[in-house]
Amino acid sequence: MELVRIQEKLESKHHIFMVYRNQVNKDLERSGFEAIHENKPQEFLEALFKLLSEAIEDEDPKLQQLYYLADVQEKNLEHGIVLGFLSREWIKIKYRLNQ
Repeated sequence: MELVRIQEKLESKHHIFMVYRNQVNKDLERSGFEAIHENKPQEFLEALFKLLSEAIEDEDPKLQQLYYLADVQEKNLEHGIVLGFLSREWIKIKYRLNQ
């Protein structure tokens, strides 16, 4: 249910979504992936899921760098690689936003 909670927070205020999107895109670009430019939380998350799923399927070596930059710890991967990444990115911004 972590994904539902993150999506609800992103949809609650546009500012929260923009900060999250910027954080995710920063790590994506620094890892060699393209930024995601969707302007709505659900569309952004769907595009991110698609990008990460394809990278996992292709065993893209950029994933290693992405998880390092996002500081995804092994304990956060227990519910899945993609959700581990989304959760870690949320943790990185939520204290800045007092969420």
